[in-house]
Amino acid sequence: MKKYSFVYLAIIIFPIMILGQKNINFDLDYARFYYDSTSSYLEFYYELNPQGMQASEIDKEYAIEAIVNLEMKNLKDQTLFINKKWKLQHRLSLTDSLQKSLIGVLGFVVPQGKYSISIHANDSKNPNFKKIIQDTIEIKSFDQGKYSISDIQLATSIKQENADTKSIFYKNTLEVTPNPSILFTNLSPVFFYYSELYNLNLKDSGAEFNLQKILQNSAGKIIYINSKTVKQSKNSVVEIGHINLSKYPTGSYDFILNLSDPISKQSFVSAKRFYLYNPKVVDSSSVSEIKAGVSGSEFGIYTEEECDKMFREIKYIATGAEIDLYGKFKTLSAKREFLFEFWAQRNKDASSQKNKYKEDYMKRVEYANTNYGSNKREGYLTDRGRVYLKYGQPDQKDLYSNEAQLKPYEVWFYNQIEGGVYFYFGDLSGFGNFVLLNSTKKDEYRDDNWMDRISIDK
Repeated sequence: MKKYSFVYLAIIIFPIMILGQKNINFDLDYARFYYDSTSSYLEFYYELNPQGMQASEIDKEYAIEAIVNLEMKNLKDQTLFINKKWKLQHRLSLTDSLQKSLIGVLGFVVPQGKYSISIHANDSKNPNFKKIIQDTIEIKSFDQGKYSISDIQLATSIKQENADTKSIFYKNTLEVTPNPSILFTNLSPVFFYYSELYNLNLKDSGAEFNLQKILQNSAGKIIYINSKTVKQSKNSVVEIGHINLSKYPTGSYDFILNLSDPISKQSFVSAKRFYLYNPKVVDSSSVSEIKAGVSGSEFGIYTEEECDKMFREIKYIATGAEIDLYGKFKTLSAKREFLFEFWAQRNKDASSQKNKYKEDYMKRVEYANTNYGSNKREGYLTDRGRVYLKYGQPDQKDLYSNEAQLKPYEVWFYNQIEGGVYFYFGDLSGFGNFVLLNSTKKDEYRDDNWMDRISIDK
């Protein structure tokens, strides 16, 4: 089978900065669709799960409330394009499970350009129970002279018959219920997708497009493929479908739509990555490798506490989706398999029994614990430890411990990141706990008045 490699056109927002040991269960995804020659229609899909939130009992119902703030800034001129703050209020009957999620959608017309996105969600009764999501997004217009495909929207269901025209999820005669978590499980194994095909015109008026629907596992192996012809059309065409995932094992997958011109052999590809948790199924083609690998590795004897500790140590290099996925595991075996696959996927030399990437990273954890710990807090949990583990050893480190009228502080410089970035840490308490005061690195904490925090009043 041919292995597809591509640049993702359907980008998934993942949480890349999560503060605190416990976070509100809030997920976000998005998709871009055609609007006009200079703008796209951007849809945000969000999901709030009440687990862990402080609920009130009102009229035989549970009531929870979250406050969400969405900011979208144009990176070219730093203008604020979207600044929306709203409350998510969710009521459940006393007989409902507190696992029942509230799902919603927001839509905006966005001009071409690159934007930073920041989403802050917290329990209105417990502001520290929160999640912060930050990312960048590029809005491109869909070329009117060339056929193309929108982003792929993941869904838990798509209704064609008896669709509710008043539903917030109703569009193009369909009721498309999104799946913002991008996670499917053995309890809900049917993968639904929605996309739009644009500018379906070819030089040969008698020709037809070929549309391939492909499912590819994390190893790049195609495990499902289906093709159909698509007629030329002046109007946009909606493409929907579903795949039953119940026979596939736990892991990450890429769903690919490949729209090709059979004459020129040129094609347009849109892809979406998602995750499946299906603990009862193991890939038969690699059963011996997986089972022997996990049971024969160090993870085969890990306790749940050891698994959780390692995950806390490695979350700085994990994707947001991996962080969310691990948080949903309920069994020790699932956590062991996750850690085994986590390191296996990052092993650059699969033929070697040693995983140099893992060894090097865990040495950095040890270094962080030795050099950046404070007040009985392990070094990997401190700000300096996090930055060191995420970005490596700085190219330059300046220590200022005896500056007049200033508390001790450090300046770290990374030459190879974004053309050169700085991190400023200060010991505000005087007990060696250096906290991040400011950084010029995109998506890191920024405070241009950081020196005010380390100034000692005369």
